[in-house]
Amino acid sequence: MSISTLVYTTMTASLTQFLKDRFATSEDEISEVVKYFKHIKVNKDEVLVESDKVCHYFFFVVKGCVKTCFIDSLGHETTRYIAFENEFISNLKSFIEQTPSSEYVCAIEPSELLAISYTDFRYALNRTTLFKDVYIKLLEKTYLYNHWRIETLLRLDAKQRYEYMLKNNKQHVQRLSNKNLSSFLGITQESLSRVKGKK
Repeated sequence: MSISTLVYTTMTASLTQFLKDRFATSEDEISEVVKYFKHIKVNKDEVLVESDKVCHYFFFVVKGCVKTCFIDSLGHETTRYIAFENEFISNLKSFIEQTPSSEYVCAIEPSELLAISYTDFRYALNRTTLFKDVYIKLLEKTYLYNHWRIETLLRLDAKQRYEYMLKNNKQHVQRLSNKNLSSFLGITQESLSRVKGKK
């Protein structure tokens, strides 16, 4: 993972537009937030955060696709979250507490990201109202997402989970391999193939 000095390009323009579209704020405050982010380019399958290592960065996806996943002692992978363009991703627990991560963060596709370090993240929280608003919105989204994940895993069978994704999160179905999609849905690749075959 190579981190380069931030320059104002189309990379930062994506984050700037994201903030403009979602928050009532000024150009100056947006610039104050964006300046803390660094540009990162990663390859497919490149690991951004190792399991058992502290997560030092919070990422915004400009281009590509990134996942957080657990790998058990038998090598079985379970994907917790997938972020596409204009979404944030990290191991939030490890990042906030600065303790070892229980999961991996890695790129599913060749990706271009903007990353903010833990130190700059905390500094920006203390300096700008905008970044506090972003953080609150992020925590709300994380809570709602986790509730949805638990509910779907408990209530829906393999076929229902796939049909839900096809209807509500079609990008996941279109862009993910069977391996990544089945890992996200919490089913085997064989089950996913059977479900797809019945469509």
